[in-house]
Amino acid sequence: MPWTKTANVAMYEGANWDSYIKTVPQCPPEQARRLALLDPSISFFFYCRQPMVLTNPAWSAPRQFNIGDSVFFSGEPWWGSAPQCDSYAKNGMSVAYVGDASQSNLADTGRYVTADGNPAIDVVCIFAANLNATVPTGAVRLAPGVSVPSGGTYAVSSQGLLTALQSGVIQQLQDKGISVLLTFLNNHDAAGWSEFSSEPLAQNFVEQLQVIVTQFGLDGIDIDDEYSAGTPISNSLAMVTSLMQKSMPDKLISKALFDDIQYFSVPYKGVTLQQTLTYGWEMSYGGAPQYRLPPYAELGMNTQALVLGFWSGSPSPNPATDVQWLKQNGYEGVMVYAFQEAPNCTLLGQLVCDWCGPGNWKRLS
Repeated sequence: MPWTKTANVAMYEGANWDSYIKTVPQCPPEQARRLALLDPSISFFFYCRQPMVLTNPAWSAPRQFNIGDSVFFSGEPWWGSAPQCDSYAKNGMSVAYVGDASQSNLADTGRYVTADGNPAIDVVCIFAANLNATVPTGAVRLAPGVSVPSGGTYAVSSQGLLTALQSGVIQQLQDKGISVLLTFLNNHDAAGWSEFSSEPLAQNFVEQLQVIVTQFGLDGIDIDDEYSAGTPISNSLAMVTSLMQKSMPDKLISKALFDDIQYFSVPYKGVTLQQTLTYGWEMSYGGAPQYRLPPYAELGMNTQALVLGFWSGSPSPNPATDVQWLKQNGYEGVMVYAFQEAPNCTLLGQLVCDWCGPGNWKRLS
């Protein structure tokens, strides 16, 4: 969903700045939008086109901001006139899962914009790489330089997906301000997100993920914990995601939420699954949001980190009503599965316009 831009304003210097979070130098708005997603509590930022000095009696000294600074806050903005700056307020989140992840299908997500020309899609999940106990015929390892021990898990993909990852399309989307995640899905053998039996085995897989995220310049990893033939271990998800969080603190960790409530109450070394996830998109599809998202909020996930999934294959009876409920109850946004299929692309456009108003879904040539 769009970040609402307001030109020539910044956070008013006389306001209460307790909501200030951080300043990042040399951070243009496109990068700032991606950085803001790392912290769901960030709700707005201003970007300095020129230097600016602000004063406040509550401060020990004036605050100096430089060209290229992005300044991040939580809560509600209080704009003050600042011809040196532009400000951006978060207005929800839209997430697109892209299957059959060719360069062309991924690039298409960047062609949809809002009425003011900003990207209409905030997050793209590339669907999907796999976890496997052995490398399947025809698959390729995504981190071949990391040795996998006996009993370990391999990070693999099809050759077509690898070609798309290497095509440069990830950087093209990021240059527009879109965050790009790679989804990892279990693949019908003993391996899986809930099947790690020890910390060394989980850490080995995390080391593969680190290589993959770095090599392809990804914004993070998305977890789809389905289709394993192994035996689930109750604290496996908390273990592997806590290791991911420790190893990749500047990357997003999201999860497709479905049939997993039991894993949220089992900590690993005092850390629970909900403490390690940046976002969760609930994907049971079709049911009313008031039955799908609140259980995760009750487990401790921030409503600003929870997104409702939609899919044309199991449609909601009234998407506009769902959107209204999400906004009224402080939830973050909407996700659509299989965006590469025309009905789901149309569905996401409908949801964005329901959220932001008519005219906020336009396709560039």
